[in-house]
Amino acid sequence: MKVPHLWAIVAAVALAAAAGCGNSKGLVPVEGRVTFSGKQPSASGYLYFVPREMSVNERQDRAGSLPGTALFLMDGGFRAGTFTPGDGLRPGAYEVRIECAATAADNADRKAAHDAASPTLVPAGFRPPDLVVPSTGGHRVVYDLDVK
Repeated sequence: MKVPHLWAIVAAVALAAAAGCGNSKGLVPVEGRVTFSGKQPSASGYLYFVPREMSVNERQDRAGSLPGTALFLMDGGFRAGTFTPGDGLRPGAYEVRIECAATAADNADRKAAHDAASPTLVPAGFRPPDLVVPSTGGHRVVYDLDVK
C-alpha cells in the first residue's frame, strides 16, 4: 500500500469521527429502574421516549430531541438510547410509553406484545410521568418508574 493512499484513508476516518458519524454528541445518560407495584417485573419490556413538541428553532437547527428507547430486563434496570442502546437522550421533554407482555415468551416475540389480545403487565390507562432531560450540567438523569 502506498503511503499517500494510507494517509488519505486515515484522514477520511478522522474527518468522519470529527463530523460525528451517527452523531451522539450532546446526549445525556438516562438510566433507571422499572418496578410493578414496588416489585421487579416478571418479564422484560421496553420504554419508548417520544419527544414533546419541538420549538421552531430546534426544528430549524435539528438540535432538538429525538426519540429514544430502552430495554428493561427482569431486574427492571435500563439505560436509554437514541442512536445505540444506552448512549443517552438529547435534552428535552419526553412522553414515556411502556410495553411489557405478561410472560417472557410473549415479550420474545415483539409482535405478540403489540397484539391487543396479548396479556400485558401494564394496566389499561396507565400513563408514566413525562421525563425532562436538562440541557445543562451534562449529569446522569435517573428516571425510576413504578407501574401501578
